[in-house]
Amino acid sequence: MAVLLGVLFPTLALIEIVRLDQIRSPLAPVRWATYLILAVWAVWLTQQKDANSMPLVLATTWFFGTLSIIEALFNVEISALDFTTTFGLIMMFGVLAGTLSAGSRLVWSAAVGLSIAVWAGAMGVLLGEAIEVIAVRVVIAIAGVVFTTTLVSKLYDQLSDAISKYDSATRLQHAIATCSEALLVQTDAFAVYEALKALLKATNADYAYVDRNTETDGVVGWEIVAEARRSATSNFGDWKAGIYDPESAMYLALAAGRAVTLYTRDLKGDERALYDSDGIISEVSVPIFVGGAFLGSIGFVEYTTERRWSDDEIDTLWRASHMIGAYWRRNEDQEKLRASNESKDRLLASVSHEIRTPLTAIVGLSEEIASSRTSLGEGELDELNGIIAVQSRELAELVEDLLVASRVDAGSLSIQSSLIDLRREVEGVVIGVRESHPSHKTITLHGEGVVAWADGLRCRQVIRNLLSNAIKYGGDRIVVAVRQIDGSSQVLVADDGSGVAATESELIFDRYYRSNASPTQPGSVGIGLAVSRQLAELMDGSLRYVPTVDGARFEFTLPSSAPEQVVAAAVPTGAHRRP
Repeated sequence: MAVLLGVLFPTLALIEIVRLDQIRSPLAPVRWATYLILAVWAVWLTQQKDANSMPLVLATTWFFGTLSIIEALFNVEISALDFTTTFGLIMMFGVLAGTLSAGSRLVWSAAVGLSIAVWAGAMGVLLGEAIEVIAVRVVIAIAGVVFTTTLVSKLYDQLSDAISKYDSATRLQHAIATCSEALLVQTDAFAVYEALKALLKATNADYAYVDRNTETDGVVGWEIVAEARRSATSNFGDWKAGIYDPESAMYLALAAGRAVTLYTRDLKGDERALYDSDGIISEVSVPIFVGGAFLGSIGFVEYTTERRWSDDEIDTLWRASHMIGAYWRRNEDQEKLRASNESKDRLLASVSHEIRTPLTAIVGLSEEIASSRTSLGEGELDELNGIIAVQSRELAELVEDLLVASRVDAGSLSIQSSLIDLRREVEGVVIGVRESHPSHKTITLHGEGVVAWADGLRCRQVIRNLLSNAIKYGGDRIVVAVRQIDGSSQVLVADDGSGVAATESELIFDRYYRSNASPTQPGSVGIGLAVSRQLAELMDGSLRYVPTVDGARFEFTLPSSAPEQVVAAAVPTGAHRRP
């Protein structure tokens, strides 16, 4: 509006120049000075961010109205405009005043229209015009200002709203672009921070944050991992971590994948006290999902005013949450890839050692037998052949574990479960291990009459791995027990060794992890226990490590009977089972 006035005053000055030879009033310098003051005022307003044009509009209206009254009272010509032109100009300024008014525009425009009507009526009387003309001007002043102000105000509001939305959308789009660039290009901890700074700048919120879910003893909480503040010196966002109330509206909404808008005045109880203690007035947040799992959230917080969060701002948060989720996923994948590469390196080192050891023995002893067969006695030949057999079995077991692990990963390993005599399966493995793994350690077997629903071949592979592990790393006494407990069948493999540290009780089931591995000499491949647990789970069972007072124990649990759906499928059509 100030720009319009800045154009108007030079136009009036041009009219003054054109009529300069017609109007030689002693008040002309005052009029020119007033023009200059109003023009400078208008130019100054155009430089202000939140300028108020109302005083300038009113001052301009009064100035031209005063000039007309002076001309009518004293019968002098001091203005470059006649009364009709001045009337139209004042009407225009009246509409501007009504449009720019901060209060009720209808009331304001009616007041302005009434004021102009009084002025027009007074001018008509002073000029000696007919009552009909005066009445027409009064009606035009009131109706014209009210109607035009209403129409222009609506257009003005629509234009202002469109400009505001366009400006907001532009800033949000720029923020999303900056956010995307930061999360795609950067890989360090500052990537999310840079993204938050761009979002905060675009929304003018007081505080922006990204938190990540935590879990302690089954309790879900949250922790701020990145934050941005409107002012570096502000104390916004002192609430750095907390625990979710699983029944709270915020947690339920976020976990369900919905955006949450909270106003502190609407909260109650402990939740209200927490928000009051941090000074939060309103907050909007959306969840961050990775692979379908709720892992955190991103949000804006207002500490100074109770603002209403727009749909565009919430939509921007959603887009940012998707980007951050992808960023977290990418980092996790990179970490898994790095760990996988390290595992491959460990696997190559371990496998090369594990395979080289038996192969060296097999090849060396075979060459010895071939080259010295005539000079070796029968006992020596039997001893060498026995060593070759033991080393061959170990090599075959290692290859079998590697093949099973590969087939499990590919999803091509089939389990053929049936009712098996668990005691007989265990006894067969114990006898085989005694023969294939000659050792001074004793293996004792306990338990009778236990059956299980399992794949006999895979069951024997698990038991063989557990016994081999006990012989390699356990104590001198190994006890194998078969029992039935809580509707399940179990095989217990215990020894009197030192076991593993509590921190490694789950790590030993990770592939290629070796407890007590020598830093200079590779140990086993570290795949036997991992494959054994996978096989146990494929047979609807479990495998776990349990430390004991006098050693360590592995518990291999299997179903003791066939699942109900298998039993139902085995009943012929029309047959009846006993209750």
